[in-house]
Amino acid sequence: MITLGIIGVVAAITIPALVIKYQKNVTVNKLKKSYTTISQMFVMSQNANGDASTWNFNFGPVSDYGDGSNYNVSLINFVKTYILPYLNVEEDCGVKCNKLPSYKYLNKQVFSVSMFYAVYLLDGSIILIALNNNGTLVRDVIIYVDINGNKNPNMLGKDVFGYYFSNSESINKSNFWGLSGDWTTRDDLLNSTGGCNKKGLGRYCGALIQYDGWQIKDDYPW
Repeated sequence: MITLGIIGVVAAITIPALVIKYQKNVTVNKLKKSYTTISQMFVMSQNANGDASTWNFNFGPVSDYGDGSNYNVSLINFVKTYILPYLNVEEDCGVKCNKLPSYKYLNKQVFSVSMFYAVYLLDGSIILIALNNNGTLVRDVIIYVDINGNKNPNMLGKDVFGYYFSNSESINKSNFWGLSGDWTTRDDLLNSTGGCNKKGLGRYCGALIQYDGWQIKDDYPW
């Protein structure tokens, strides 16, 4: 009986740790796959449509975003021209997709995706795309990838990770949100407002994982 009790205690300690390690490995592998998917998408789109810095659209001014009409038209045109043809799409769910789950930032505040275009991929992930502009020119492309689709926890830094592409930096290659030139430090990715900490938004969690050599380290807010 004593032996069985010891075995039970050891199992109670080790099994949760093994489960967490497995979950972290699955997350990293899916994140690396999403990075490859986004990178290949941008390469193929630019081969067909020219360098991304030249992608020009007739955006309405930001003040027109009140009803979402001009923004939605621009976003739809952008996605259908430059993104959809270069992904393995299961379902094109569009803007304000009613299939999407409710999302949260890492600090558990609500993360609204009402301005995002949703695409369900054959690998079970979801791509969420939004745009920013300076009036007429696409300036920023924001992409979130939900690596396990509608399954929980649907939270940034857990199963949702952000990419950010800017004309002022480099719109023509994959960048996790937070990896932005020589100024990036691990402390920026971990401890800033948008960073990968329990009081932050979690936007930089994908960048932190890549920065750490595709690892989820012990100080990651898992």
